[in-house]
Amino acid sequence: MAMRASGPGRSPTRRTYLQGAALIGVAAAACQPLGRPAPAAPQAVSFPAEMTWMPWSAANEWLAPTYQQVADAFSQHHPGTKLTILAVPTDWLVKLKTMIAAGTPPDVSDVHHNGQVRDLGTSGQVMDLTPFLKRDPYPKSYMGWEPWAWLKKQYGIPWALQSTAIFYNKQLFDAAGARYPTDTWTWDDFVEAAKRLTKPGADDNSTIWGAGDQGGTNYQWINALLVAFGGGVLSSDYTECTLTSSASLAGLEFRAGWGSKLRITRNVAGGTSGQFTSGNFAMVTSGSWFVANVKQSSQSRLVTSNIPWDVAPVPKGKARRAALAYELGVGIPSGVRSPDASWAVIRYLTSTEALVPFARIGRILPPDRGLWNETIPADGQPAGFKHAFLDFWDEINIVPPFVPHWPDVDAMWQDELNAVWTGDRPPKDGATAFKTRMDQHLAQLKRDGLL
Repeated sequence: MAMRASGPGRSPTRRTYLQGAALIGVAAAACQPLGRPAPAAPQAVSFPAEMTWMPWSAANEWLAPTYQQVADAFSQHHPGTKLTILAVPTDWLVKLKTMIAAGTPPDVSDVHHNGQVRDLGTSGQVMDLTPFLKRDPYPKSYMGWEPWAWLKKQYGIPWALQSTAIFYNKQLFDAAGARYPTDTWTWDDFVEAAKRLTKPGADDNSTIWGAGDQGGTNYQWINALLVAFGGGVLSSDYTECTLTSSASLAGLEFRAGWGSKLRITRNVAGGTSGQFTSGNFAMVTSGSWFVANVKQSSQSRLVTSNIPWDVAPVPKGKARRAALAYELGVGIPSGVRSPDASWAVIRYLTSTEALVPFARIGRILPPDRGLWNETIPADGQPAGFKHAFLDFWDEINIVPPFVPHWPDVDAMWQDELNAVWTGDRPPKDGATAFKTRMDQHLAQLKRDGLL
């Protein structure tokens, strides 16, 4: 089972926010108090005339106003320097590694826990921030540290948490005479409701689907589902693949049947939660960041047809409730001109003043729990936001089990399990094949001193 979190020590297109949401957030942030001031940089810091910040999703034009607002505010606090946003439309990680290798890294960069930071850190491409944290610690209310750490070194500072919930189309529930999801639902309740809500059409596009989720290709989502069943992909000490345990196999069997046997969702290996805005999915699981998509997308039938919808807590499994709870951190690439200046930027980007604008447009769940009320939509939509996303965060919270040399692990996962999700391979066969390869991978990490 994956480890639980404690204190400190896929592309940007997945986050589809509309410019209107960002502009509203900028305006709101400008006219409302922002709480605690940003921490001042140490007096001894000498800032370069220009510094660069390379966020993962800065190329999304609808987020650009908020990124620019925060960068400008840093420059106003430190008039001797200008913080410039480096937006990368595609191949963000490739660009980052190329810049580091060329000796011209950005001064601050996002570090994604999803198969990035534990490779970037152990390969020496980003700095261990432990010395900075010892002299300049964060308050205890700042949380979410483990996904950006490995082997007692902290390679990133949490910038964005997330939460997970059921998004449901109230119109489709009403038409089927089905009761709305509640916080007492189990995964069995979810599936039974999905069966009732599914209405076959002439093809997939005309079918009303009962359910959708992040998909079998999403390693950390499936791990969370297995944890809810009492299993998981890796042991808590990362030394063994546990995908063939009875609890893990029960979870795999449960999810593998959604498309091929039960026909409650499209029979594909990847995720379908983003299709909730089509109006053809009665319910999906997705992250708190998805609220902005549903509300603001000009292509959303929920918006254009004024279809009512809401959110509810993610269901319980046989063992517990578990889902996705982390997203992005910020770190310092190796070879920066002034590590102290880069640290001052990180301290600003993780301050109240810099986090609140992103929280108000729905981009992040801040790592500072004291700011969570800033994420509650001012218009009250969806009504269940606080209960579904905030009240249950501690229950769903697990640390995703990523390990170094992640591209190799991801390739194994797709090779051995993609056919499982479409019903073309028995779950036990896929799990056994993955375990054999994963155990070999973990043993090699141990030999290499990476575990």
